[in-house]
Amino acid sequence: MAWNFGESVKSSVRSGSGYQLLDAETGDFYTAALDEAANLLAQTPVQGSKYFKVKNVDKNNYSSRDVYGVGMAQVNSDGEALAFDKSVVGFDQTISNYVLRLAKGTGRESLETDRFGVIGDDVRELMQSGNKTIERILADAVNRGFEGGTPGSTTGLSLLAEDGLALFATGRPQPRAAAGTWENKNATGSLTASTVASSREQLNTYLDGNGDLAPQMLEKVVVSPNMEDTMREISGTTLKVDTSLNTTNIVSGTPYEVWHWLNDNTVIYCGDAENGLEFHVRKNPETLTWEDGTNPDLIKTRLRMAVGTGCKRPGKFIGQLTA
Repeated sequence: MAWNFGESVKSSVRSGSGYQLLDAETGDFYTAALDEAANLLAQTPVQGSKYFKVKNVDKNNYSSRDVYGVGMAQVNSDGEALAFDKSVVGFDQTISNYVLRLAKGTGRESLETDRFGVIGDDVRELMQSGNKTIERILADAVNRGFEGGTPGSTTGLSLLAEDGLALFATGRPQPRAAAGTWENKNATGSLTASTVASSREQLNTYLDGNGDLAPQMLEKVVVSPNMEDTMREISGTTLKVDTSLNTTNIVSGTPYEVWHWLNDNTVIYCGDAENGLEFHVRKNPETLTWEDGTNPDLIKTRLRMAVGTGCKRPGKFIGQLTA
């Protein structure tokens, strides 16, 4: 089942009873000739937080508005009337955080026999669930961050940037209206040395909110797992890929990373500007264990956290889908 952060805000992260010890689920567990029951936990890479500005907050909603400075100085002698410019106010943006919870129930018999679902295991499993949930939330900003086929489309997005558009979009309005528009979404197409070079040039010629040149360097390329081999080939050779000509590969050595939680065919070109992607943590994942008030032999453990994502100006990133 596809996972959706927006839907999880209204319902549970994972559907189901959460109880391990219902008769229909355990079958003949207690009568089986078992000496030990083990639940193997996979290692979870902590990746998503590298691409966000992480903030610890204490309110449900944080509203902000960026202010862009004055433009370029002009020739103006001391005897002339002094030229005045003014800062321009950016777009409003509110980033909200939501409470997410999940629980497990453990029967006392499993504790007495030390076979399955002891409290320590419950806590570890729930904390791992919290870590995985956070990874999915952060990756979801990118996986559902591309403008649809219609410019300005906002259908099915994980979040909206401060200008009301997708994380990756075309025709983005500048705060200073006279500066026109800008974009950070490449056309769908193959990942090649040429697309890396073109994105590098886009970042080198990046315009700020005033429409003034504010060059960025290409810091790295982030790819989904299925694009790793392609990017490794592009970055790892000094000669042009897929040709017998002795031609220099102009993007040889470009740093890249694999973000394992991204959907297939996703590429992000990262500049070195201020990061507008924010991850707000009002409550880190925590667990609480208690006894069921109606059943003294059922012990429950719950996971709770409060987090949210948002985006101010996404000028640091250029997104591309390869299919």
